[in-house]
Amino acid sequence: MSEAKIALLEKALNRERQARKAAEKILEDKSLELYQTNQNLRNVLNEKEIHLESLFKTIVDPYILMDLYGNVLKMNDASQAFFGYNDTFNVTSTLYKEDVEYAMESYATLLEKGTFRNFRARIYNRKKEIRWIEINSSLVYNDEGEPVFAHGIVRDITEDLIAQKEREELLNHLTISNKELNDFAHVVSHDLKAPLRSMNALVTWLHEDLSHLIKDEDIEKNFQLLIKKIDKMDHLINGILKYAGVDKVERSERQVDLDFVVSDITETIHVPKHIKIHVPEKLPTIRGDKFRLHQLFQNLISNAVKYAKEEDGLVTVSYQDKGDNWEFRIQDNGKGIEEKYHKKIFDIFQTLDDHHNSTGIGLAIVTKIIALYKGKIWVESEYGHGATFIVLLPK
Repeated sequence: MSEAKIALLEKALNRERQARKAAEKILEDKSLELYQTNQNLRNVLNEKEIHLESLFKTIVDPYILMDLYGNVLKMNDASQAFFGYNDTFNVTSTLYKEDVEYAMESYATLLEKGTFRNFRARIYNRKKEIRWIEINSSLVYNDEGEPVFAHGIVRDITEDLIAQKEREELLNHLTISNKELNDFAHVVSHDLKAPLRSMNALVTWLHEDLSHLIKDEDIEKNFQLLIKKIDKMDHLINGILKYAGVDKVERSERQVDLDFVVSDITETIHVPKHIKIHVPEKLPTIRGDKFRLHQLFQNLISNAVKYAKEEDGLVTVSYQDKGDNWEFRIQDNGKGIEEKYHKKIFDIFQTLDDHHNSTGIGLAIVTKIIALYKGKIWVESEYGHGATFIVLLPK
């Protein structure tokens, strides 16, 4: 072989050696890169697995993972404590007999739609105790989009349902008691009114028959006092009926012109000549029941008229827009109310004097109406300087 061919062959071999070294270097770099990538991926997967395992253990409510046949594959500590099983079990075996059909229908919906919310049923735990559960469940799919598992969070709602049932029973008893009380108030009032009318007639006739014989002023005063007491009893009975009926009838709400309501009240109630009722500006139109609002303002205005000054008496009705509420003020210039009575006067049958028309029910009716509207009422007064009743009604 000639020297030229040998030199050419050596040159080709050198190029091959260099190419092989370059390829080996590239392969070595890629292998190292692949190794590092693999390590990073493994670290990420381990981190995710640790994170998921930690999340799985820290879920407060029972959590279960099961196959499509109801066999529990994995559950957290809360599930073990709730169901009483430390090993796997089949969910269907824990179902209350009467709830099995509903459970199967719900499971069919889960397989069809992939999720099922607010499933409620009774189950037996390992101690054979019946518990009510609520489950929000969903399916887990593989890469081909096929369902492979089902999982969900289980809530024990037994105590909630017991409390709800107790509230319903209490509400039912309260409704029955209120009806019985209302019926009792009407029956008693009717039974009291009949003899009361007879007493009033008898006393009036007796007074008329003996009027020409009565010479003693004390006897005449006693007759008048007896008639006033009978009249007060009649007011009291009517007040009880009104108080009992304030919240018994469902009434439609609409826009009510309070300017018209107050004007109607001032024209129909008895206002002595020495008392003036002053409304400095037009009152607003508010949403509510006209009958109840009429009751509310009539009681407050009548009360203010009753306790205004005996000479130059003044009652003022005003309002302010307080954003989310209307604030109404009914003010008189009477003797006022001592601070120790500011709360007491709103209780039923509580009155500050023995006025023959004072039953102690008017302000109780007002308080009851305001409570229906979720409003507030209070009084501002200093003894000797009149009283102002403030009513706050939501718009």
